Amino acid sequence: MKIIGLLLVLSVSIFARVNDTIEALPNVLFTYDKLKKEQTITTLQVDFNKAVAHLEKEQYEEAIKIFKQTAGILRIPSFLNIGIAYYKLNDYHNAQVYLKQIYNVQESIYTHTYAYMSAAFYLYKINNEQKYLESITQIAKKKKNLSETSKRMLADTFILLKEYEKALKVLDSLQISYDLKKALLNIKLKDYKKAEALLERAYKDELDEKRIDQILWFMIYRDLKDNNLTKLQDHLTILDERKLRFFVNQEMPLKIAFNEYKYLNSEYMKFVTDYSLNRQADMVFYFAPFIFSDNEEIIYDSSKGFIFNSKQNLESLENMVRYNAKFINIIKEDPIVRVQKLKHLIHNRDQKSYVYYNLALSYAQIHDFVNAHKFFTKAYKLNPGNKLYAVMTLISAQRINTVVKDKEYIVNSINSNRGLYNYFGKELYRLFINPKFKVKDHAGTYKKTILYNAIHLLSKLHDKKPISEHEPLFVLNAKDPLVYLMRLVIRKEGENKYAYISRLQDTIPLNINNNFLDGSLIITEFYVDILKGLALFGKASFTIDNYYSPSYLRTKSIGLIHDDNAQAAISVLEYLQKKYELQDRFTLYLIVAAYLQKGDYENASLQLSYIKALLNDTGANFLSGVQLIQELKLSSAKQMFNHPYYDTLIDFDIEGLDRFLEGL
Repeated sequence: MKIIGLLLVLSVSIFARVNDTIEALPNVLFTYDKLKKEQTITTLQVDFNKAVAHLEKEQYEEAIKIFKQTAGILRIPSFLNIGIAYYKLNDYHNAQVYLKQIYNVQESIYTHTYAYMSAAFYLYKINNEQKYLESITQIAKKKKNLSETSKRMLADTFILLKEYEKALKVLDSLQISYDLKKALLNIKLKDYKKAEALLERAYKDELDEKRIDQILWFMIYRDLKDNNLTKLQDHLTILDERKLRFFVNQEMPLKIAFNEYKYLNSEYMKFVTDYSLNRQADMVFYFAPFIFSDNEEIIYDSSKGFIFNSKQNLESLENMVRYNAKFINIIKEDPIVRVQKLKHLIHNRDQKSYVYYNLALSYAQIHDFVNAHKFFTKAYKLNPGNKLYAVMTLISAQRINTVVKDKEYIVNSINSNRGLYNYFGKELYRLFINPKFKVKDHAGTYKKTILYNAIHLLSKLHDKKPISEHEPLFVLNAKDPLVYLMRLVIRKEGENKYAYISRLQDTIPLNINNNFLDGSLIITEFYVDILKGLALFGKASFTIDNYYSPSYLRTKSIGLIHDDNAQAAISVLEYLQKKYELQDRFTLYLIVAAYLQKGDYENASLQLSYIKALLNDTGANFLSGVQLIQELKLSSAKQMFNHPYYDTLIDFDIEGLDRFLEGL
């Protein structure tokens, strides 16, 4: 028989010492057999066990009456169970009366250790005062030979304290394997591989159908967290077979949620030291040169039949010069303003390829990768011999997980020996598209460019070689704000972890200026990751007085969301959308995060549907799939999980998971 809820059972053999108790923790089988095997069973034992039976049946009043009778001799075990019974009846006043008669007797720490720890445990649950949990942990420090049940109580205490590593360590020391509990702790600690093995074992060994459903729900949650889409599909199939009698989703709903610190500090630091493929692509978009019209462009046009001294070509040359003059001023603008002004320079379909390329690059720098890909493609189609246009088309497609119809043709174009920007095109193709590709071209004059230095750094990352603060990119371009941050987080030779973190905390700017707030978005994202990695985000100022550039205002909204001022963030973002026609993923996801932060789940879901329809975004598909799982619309949900999900503010959680873990 299982003890229901948080129930403590203590039983005593008359022929043993009064203090020798048979103890069972919540949800642990009570060993009646031991009592039955005793040669002499006294009335006291019978009454005590009868009271225990009432407790198991949730007949608390009957149990209390009998325990009050047994308390004459079995005082502490009876008082403890009386206190728990009153607790279960929500009669917290009487519960405290009996529990404190154990807790206030310091000798009980030594004579009835487990009972004392249990009394402290329930007193915490009534009063929510940390001193009771601290009592339990202090006892554990002093007493090295705790019983199995006392250790289990200690593990439960650590869970209430959110000290999951300590709880897991205690559970690992027990003879009984609590697979489900340990699995959930591993999920809390983001060790999804260990959680997977424990959940599978718990699922296999479990006989109770309700508990099987709960374990399956946790397996699906783990799959989502781990981006294990293959396992997820398998478990959704099992859930589909059980859904007619499945109610766990109602008891513990799976919902998307705002999570300002979705990752551990160490994970945020890893983001800025181990560059993801997406961040490497963003580095390319950041360091790639804008292209002005020049002789190479005119020569290429000549090869298509234009005559240099014709009236048509002279007009084309005048347009190039006119564009260059305007572009020199536009390039100095805020990135969002730059996009808007460059769009206005496109008057007709007869624009030159570099016009579309520069616009595409500007879109990429504000993380509107859908439009970036659109205009990189236009630039490439107008000038297929330009390998930089060609490879940017492929990289931007990869950034939004879209298929390029003419990919084979574009690849052949990149592989050819004719055309412009041979080295850049081929080297970037090797780094992002085909790692086995061999680049035979030499950099030549490109060695003088910042993009060459960036590619040199990316090549070392590609080859899994360590990078140092002496990389050419860092030395030659030290004043660039992104380069400054990248160099800052490089661990110096011989620098231990403590010295490394201390140096970063001392040198990272906290009273920031527009170097980190209104440049290309990669700078701001990099900066925010460093702050969160160092646990300094809350100490940094995201305010620049009397400053209203659109990129700064968009970054400011991140701070507003974290400061529980989501409505102000929504107002700022909607203003920017209207004024600058922003439809980029970053802005749209910030709006979702703001709605979730203020608890407006309905509008967050509507915004998510809008992103899904507008951008066909794989992240929006994933989150929609999470919502469909909650609704048990599993056939539709299965179609949503084609790509892993990554986002730093929007997460998904099981409501009631903490409560379930604490009561397990």
